[in-house]
Amino acid sequence: MTSGGAEHDLLLAGGGHSHALLLRRLAMKPIPGLRVTLVSPESLSAYSGMLPGLIAGHYSLTQTHIDLPRLCQASGARFVRARVTGVDPRRRFVHLHDGGTLDYDWLSLDVGATPDLERVPGAATEAVAVKPVSAFHQRWHALLEKLSRQPGEPALAVVGGGAGGTEMALAVRQALRRRGLNARIDLITAGELLPGYPPAVRRRIGRRLEDAAIQLHPHSPVRRVEAHTLKLPDRGLTFDFLLWCTGARAPAWLADSGLSCDEQGFVRVNETLQSIDDLRVFASGDCAAFPTPLPKAGVYAVRQADTLAANLRAVVGGQPLRRFKPQRRYLSLLSGGNRDAVGSRGPGPTVSGTWVWRWKDRIDRAFMAKFDQRLPAMPMANDNLTTQPMHCAGCGAKVGATALQEALAELRPVARDNSDAGLGEADDAAVIRWPGERRLVQSLDYFPAFIDDPYLFGRIAALHSLSDLYAMNADPHSALANVCLAHNHPRLQGRDLKRLMAGAVRELNQANCSLVGGHTIEGPQLAAGFTVNGSALPEQLWHKSGARPGDRLIVTKALGTGVQLAAAMQGLTRGPWLDAALENMLASNGNARDALRRFHPGACTDITGFGLLGHLLEICEQSGCDARLDLDTLPLLPGTLELIERGVGSTLKPANDQVLARCQRPRVADHDPRLAAATDPQTSGGLLFCLAEEHLSEALAALRQAGVPACVAGAITVKNHKAFSTLTLVPTAP
Repeated sequence: MTSGGAEHDLLLAGGGHSHALLLRRLAMKPIPGLRVTLVSPESLSAYSGMLPGLIAGHYSLTQTHIDLPRLCQASGARFVRARVTGVDPRRRFVHLHDGGTLDYDWLSLDVGATPDLERVPGAATEAVAVKPVSAFHQRWHALLEKLSRQPGEPALAVVGGGAGGTEMALAVRQALRRRGLNARIDLITAGELLPGYPPAVRRRIGRRLEDAAIQLHPHSPVRRVEAHTLKLPDRGLTFDFLLWCTGARAPAWLADSGLSCDEQGFVRVNETLQSIDDLRVFASGDCAAFPTPLPKAGVYAVRQADTLAANLRAVVGGQPLRRFKPQRRYLSLLSGGNRDAVGSRGPGPTVSGTWVWRWKDRIDRAFMAKFDQRLPAMPMANDNLTTQPMHCAGCGAKVGATALQEALAELRPVARDNSDAGLGEADDAAVIRWPGERRLVQSLDYFPAFIDDPYLFGRIAALHSLSDLYAMNADPHSALANVCLAHNHPRLQGRDLKRLMAGAVRELNQANCSLVGGHTIEGPQLAAGFTVNGSALPEQLWHKSGARPGDRLIVTKALGTGVQLAAAMQGLTRGPWLDAALENMLASNGNARDALRRFHPGACTDITGFGLLGHLLEICEQSGCDARLDLDTLPLLPGTLELIERGVGSTLKPANDQVLARCQRPRVADHDPRLAAATDPQTSGGLLFCLAEEHLSEALAALRQAGVPACVAGAITVKNHKAFSTLTLVPTAP
């Protein structure tokens, strides 16, 4: 998280080609005073030119997708993984799928287009759209696995005879051949094959369809789709798997926003790529309807990136804008499936063969290299501090009253009957009436932000704080917030605070925990924490001192968040790995606590800063026992071992590794990466339960029913050393 200093927000909605190239340009030359945020529902953005090669098996997923979080980090932009569901141009904010909003001063749209499944009855329920690519890719691989196991010759149908559908049909055939599978493949198009392409291209691709035994059905518009049957004008065509590659439509929310759109819902823009209704809104790529209609081809999104970057810089600086001039002809290279391609440039000569594929491959790899090894070095945190005025400490560091009031105005924290004074009363402190027989359980956590999205950070910070209450079997009651906002313009600070607290209140309300007050300051970076209050009857409390030999160790979350967050700061993690880590942190420990409450665990703690081994040793010391940990059973986040082997570790690792001196490690090498995972500090980590063997089977079933992916990781053993407890780390297999 870099420090602030910006005055305006530029919001990039969608991770398409033009936005990816724009971010790369900003990495080379930032726009002063502008804070850039990219919002995308996926961490990986597919490069459409390599999609057929991905399906055919010529490329891997990482070779064909742009890692958006890494790109944002290199360009100094913020990344928010969310799906935009609406735009309010009048009030200048976008709606997100999680119910939150993001404010902007300028908005750029590059949200793409999807195959139109609504025009044909039944297509939406029976067909698989090629976009979003991530969903299609998962379903395609699931189909390949299914075909590998079942006998017979399935029928696969591809609807759409344009470039996308034709390349996809050929790629599907190649993928099946690589696995030694066969299938009937039908390519159905309402008109002729490859409309708008030169006759020579259509002939060459037609021969490749014949060679691949793909049956072409031209001039056969689909009237209706029923279960496993396409209804054509003169017959029915059966299928087992239906891929839809025809037509294109924009997300419905674009037209609902009030911005002027064309018949397909794409935003009408002028020659400077600005909405004809609102000059603070830009649109590019497939979601833009240019004054002169353009094909939905990635080449235009790539070319528009230069104009978009120049115009955003100009509009912020109050300078004249540049017009986008689309090229009349562009190079088209169509994949033939088996590492050959057909190329053309308008009505001119047509070329084909394996050498054309190699040409296309070099072009595609060169484009993707711009977002990998050719990225500039990441900007150093706090680079702009030297140009910022001195900021006060102490109470002079508090956030202004106006920004604070505006940020808190729309919060709706849950109300508790015994809260006499909270946010609404504006007293100097919260007032809570506490029942005499119960015990007040309090905890405090606070740490700097490790992700760009204040909403997501607020959720995780609240969940992390609540975990201490769940680890002691206390019921959450109320919370006080402690927030540090990065130095920025007060308007931007207010936006961050509003979003952070909205995320926190979401989780606090879910836990029936009332936000009753808090404190805000400003500093070099965003940070937050919560003082949480809980209650419990004394006999219901769980402690670290109740473990007994024979108890089994249950771990409720995967390990590795410290490694993943350290890798993210160094630009070494991958988008899907970071996504998995964040999803892990967003799982409330309340579900695990509720599931095991009736089994009366002997001891419990949450796995946080000291890592699994550190917190397990605390239990052993408090309970007067030892423990055995089975390393092979430890649940690990994706990519964790690979990152550890590359030398990635948290700054707390050296201190946490001292626990290894209290560990016996038969058959475990000193360099075993699982040791680092076991000492890795966890943010919003899981719970560690010590449970009697007799309850184990039923307890695991209860956890599964609650959606908690728990595992048994070892057992409590008899203490062997009088002076101190020890841990024995063993691999499960001999």
